[in-house]
This record gives sequence, C-alpha cells and structure tokens, in this order.
Amino acid sequence: MQFLNLTIIKLSIFLILGIITGFCLEIPGFPLFIFLGFLFVIFCLGYLRAREQLFDDIFFGICTWSLIFTLGVATAYLQQPKNQPKHYVNLENTEAELMQLRIKESLKPNLYTRPFIAEVEKILSKENSIPVTGKVLLNISKDSLGKELAPGMKLLVPYKLTNITEPLNPYRFNYRNYMQKQRVEKQLQISNSEFYLLPVKAESPISMASNFRERIIRKLSDTKIEKNELAIMQALLLGQRQDISKEIYEEYAAAGAIHILAVSGLHVGIILLILNWLFKPLNYFKNGLILKTLLLILLMWGFAILAGLSPSVVRAVTMFSFIAIGMQMRRKTSILNSLFISLFILLLVNPYFIFQVGFQLSYLAVFAIVTIQPKLFKLWEPRFKITKYFWGLLSVSISAQIGVLPLSLFYFHQFPGLFFISNLVVLPALGLILGLGFLVILFTLLNFLPDFLAETYGKLIAYMNQFIGWVAGQEEFVFTDIHFNIWQNLSAYLLIFFFILLIYQKSFRNLVFFLCGIVLFQWSMLYSKVQNCSSESIVFHKPRKTMIGIQKDEKLMLYHNLEDDFYKEIRVKDYKTGRNINQIEDKKLPDVLALTEASILIVDSSAVYQLKDFRPDLVLLRDSPKVNLERLIQHLNPEIIIADGSNYHTYVARWAETARKQKTRFHHTGKNGAFRISTEP
Repeated sequence: MQFLNLTIIKLSIFLILGIITGFCLEIPGFPLFIFLGFLFVIFCLGYLRAREQLFDDIFFGICTWSLIFTLGVATAYLQQPKNQPKHYVNLENTEAELMQLRIKESLKPNLYTRPFIAEVEKILSKENSIPVTGKVLLNISKDSLGKELAPGMKLLVPYKLTNITEPLNPYRFNYRNYMQKQRVEKQLQISNSEFYLLPVKAESPISMASNFRERIIRKLSDTKIEKNELAIMQALLLGQRQDISKEIYEEYAAAGAIHILAVSGLHVGIILLILNWLFKPLNYFKNGLILKTLLLILLMWGFAILAGLSPSVVRAVTMFSFIAIGMQMRRKTSILNSLFISLFILLLVNPYFIFQVGFQLSYLAVFAIVTIQPKLFKLWEPRFKITKYFWGLLSVSISAQIGVLPLSLFYFHQFPGLFFISNLVVLPALGLILGLGFLVILFTLLNFLPDFLAETYGKLIAYMNQFIGWVAGQEEFVFTDIHFNIWQNLSAYLLIFFFILLIYQKSFRNLVFFLCGIVLFQWSMLYSKVQNCSSESIVFHKPRKTMIGIQKDEKLMLYHNLEDDFYKEIRVKDYKTGRNINQIEDKKLPDVLALTEASILIVDSSAVYQLKDFRPDLVLLRDSPKVNLERLIQHLNPEIIIADGSNYHTYVARWAETARKQKTRFHHTGKNGAFRISTEP
C-alpha cells in the first residue's frame, strides 16, 4: 500500500504519540524545552549530513521522529492551563471580587439554566485588575434571564468559580472531563441580578457571524416553513440544534443518522462535492484549477462563518480545504496526504482536538472512505448508471461505518442495524437539502422567497423526518447497551489497519499482521469478560430513592424502591453497559443484606435497628430516619455510615458532624458519589 508510506503520515503518528505522552506524564517544562532545542540542533546537523549521503540516512530519520515526538510533548505542555502563568486557575488565591467575561459560545439550554462558554479577560479587586486567560462554563438561571446574550458581549460577574460537577454514579457521562477537554476548567452559576452587561461589545468574526445567523433565523421564522422542519434546517445549515425536539433527535439517533444534525465533515464534504461540480467548467480554462481551488476554499470558509465557526466546523473546513487541494491534483495519494497535513496542523494549533469525539470520527471516516471504498466498489461493477450510483453510496456508507464503528461502540454503546438504508436515502436528500437550503436563505435575505419554494423545501425535510421515524421504529434492528471498552476499541482499529494493509498488498507478512490483529482483538474480548466477572456491591445515588446493586459475574440483583420500571432508570442502564451485565433481577429493599464482602444494616424512616447479637460492617441510612446516630455508632460500632440520596440534606449534615466526632467514616452519595464494595474496574 504505497500511499501509507507517506512521510506526513509517519510525522502525524509520532506527533500524536508525543501529544498523548505530554498529557499523560508530568514533565518539567525547563528540561523539556532544553531537550527540544538540543534535538533541533541535532536534526539540523543530521539534515546537512543526509544531503551528502547516497542512500537513506537512518540517523536523520531517528532525529526527525524524535524531534516530532518531543514537539508533540511540548505542544501538549504549553496548552495545559496549569502551565500557563496567566490562566485564572493559577491565580485562585487572589482576593478578587469580580471577573470580566466575554461570551464566546452559546450552548444548548436545559430545564433550569442557559449555559455559555465565556473567556475570562480580567480579575478585578478593590486595588487593581489582573489580565488573565482561560474559559469558564457560565450558567445563568433560565427564569431570571432578562436580556438575550450573544457571542461577543462582555459581562461583569462575581468571582465565585466552582468545579464542574462529576457524575455521582459509575459509568455515567463525565461532563467535567468533557469540558476540561474543551479547556474549560471551572464553572460559574449566577442569576440575572448578579451580572452587569458592559456597554462595550467585542466585534469579532464569531460575534458578527452570530448576529448574521440570528438575522437569518428571524427571517426564516416568518416564512411558510413549519417549526420542526425549520429546526432541522437551522441544524443543517446554521449549526443551531437548540430547537430540535427530543423525539426527533432520538429518532435520528436510533436510525443511525444523528451525524447529519451536527454540522461536521459530512456537510462540508457534500458542500465541497456540490461546489466542485458547479465550478467544473473552470477546469477547461488556463489557470482554472487554481481559481477553482481558491473559490472552493473561500466558499467553504464562508459556510464555516455562517455556521458559527464552532470547533467542529473549523476542523472540518480545515480538513476539506487540504482535501480540495488534493482533489484538484487528481491523485488519491494527494487526498490522503492532504488529510494528514490538516491533521498535523490542527493538532499543533490545538492538541486538545485529539480528545474530541467529532475530530476522531471525522478523520477516521474520511480515512476509511479513501482507503476502503475503492476496493469495496470494485467488488461489483453494475451495468446501469442508477445501480452504479446507489452501489457507490452504499460502498461509501459501509466504508465510513467500518471506520467509525469501534469508536461509536466505545462512546455511544449502540449500533443502528439499518444505517445503510438510512444513508441510501438521507445522503442524496442531504445534498439536495443543503443546496436548496442555501438558495432559500439567499431569497429570504433578499425578501424574495416564493411561498411555493418555502413549502416545497419544508415538505422535503418533513418527508426525510418521516422516513427517519420509520427506520427508528424498527426497534429490532437497533442494538443498544453494547459493552465496548478502550482495549477492544484500540485492538479493533489495529485489526482494521492490518486489514487495509492486506487488501492493498497481499503478502505473507501482512497476512501475519492481520492474523495477529485477530488474536489481539480476541484477547481484548476475553480480557473484558474476565475483568467484569468479579463481584461488586454498590449503593447508587438517586435523589429521593434508594438503589442497591449486587453484581455477580454477568447478573445484577437490584434492591430498590423505584416507582417506575427499573429498566428505564438511566443509572441502571449505564451500570449494566459498563459492567457488561446480561441479566437483571429486582427485589424489595430488606432490613439486612449479608454480602460476601460485608454485612449491611439498612435503617429506614422507622429508625428500627435493634437486632440481637448482630454487628453490621456498614449501616445505610435512607428516607431520613430520626435516629440518634451517636448511640447507634456506640451500640453497633460499624466501619462506615452511608447516607444515600433519599435523605434530607440537613439530616445528612448533622450525621456527618456526629460521625466525625465519633471518628467513624461517613459517606454521603450526594457528595462522594455511589459507594462501591469490592473490586473497582
């Protein structure tokens, strides 16, 4: 496979390894940059030496890979907030009272708050102001939001930063970790009365794009397009998903078409194909390819500005800008080369991209399409154009699915079995919807949108929604709650890579690599099974309820007082997926649980616990019992007192103080998270 030997691919791999090392290890900055400078000098000397060599110089190769690896480590070091002297996390001991923020991005609101990503510009005290950097998660109470906030606006807010909350139950989505990968370290919760909107507004490309986008949305709201169809249009063309209903969103997820609702590589790729077709006549003019490439890049970046310059859009447009250059060179090697050049540059600018799911999915999907689709398409050569067209779509869909399947299972734990049917219909429709949508927006801005065009466009989106709803309704083809850990994910991609090597170069060595990949993947499956076979007992955290789980091998016994079906409980579903549990049985909460690891006494609101000759290892307090905890500790002498989410907070605070005085360990699931006994995963 000749084009997998490109130098830029090797450079990208070493850069990625260096970035991961830089984030995983604590490396002192001064020795790191001294070593980087030393490597650069050695690299220059190696380059001068290699120019005089007739054959490839191994010494120069070692110098190059070492330099790129160390550059990746240094890039990760520089981008981490703890290593930036002016970042606000390094100035938390100041006596500041106020902060000056600039709104950068509006996030999807929830039931209680409207969240924003904001950049901290200054920390203010009575004596002075300190210029700082860093992003925060700004949450403003929804019922108190008086003025509409938009990117570019500046606020004065109280200096009361807190940590972003972590999940209290295992295997739940870790929002704090997710935000830290976006370089957002802290959060701020305020009401409308606690911030002051500064009259100065920072005009930036992002704020101007936001204002232009809001203008488009206001004008589109006055057209004949219905609410649900307008919400889909805003998502596809403007990158705004806030107005999509929960039901429609879940249908797209179940049908395997959720990727079209987030502006990303798919949309930019389709736009590139449309523009490439429109400007095809330029190929016949002198210097037409150069002009065509410039127009493609300019118009794609225009779309990025229209969609709000979100990180996912910027990544996609950067990637496809290089791919557009490769396409005009009319060489497949150039497309793959361009793909990795954009990867290399983006990771140098922001190494945190490597942790973002959209970034990973985009590059893996395009890589799979470029490498696998041509071989897959050649397996069958249809005679008719229409058959050839749909076979091309199907081969692209299957190739992309191969590229993203391990990641999809790892992050989302589900697989839509009818993805190919969805893509055969949605992909052609999406091209039409995007092309016609830009025409609708243009006519809307010119106040010249015919009603029949608006109604036709709305019906087109409505038909797509109906089709997606039908596919999502085939529940027997939607496979959910699939356990897939990091080792299975890595071994699956190694197997896919060896498979690509084998289909491009059929040799004994590549066959051995492929067989080794199969063995590694089987080993990861076996390791996952052995890892989750250990028993575990857990007291979940759930407000106003009690849930105790006892896992043994692939079975979970759940003791609870839930009113709804326990299968619908998200905490149970996540735990079931994370621990690879196949069977769940539920029972009523007893007074005593005798486990292999420990015995648990459960004290409920009746506060009855007098048991003759019984000394429990743990005591679980639930439903706010009016119990004298000091007497209970003296009488039973338990190792630990556990209070779950069904207790009043005032009771919990009093119990915690009593336990501290009695020198007994106290665990509150609302503060410390679920309590787990036995082997941690």
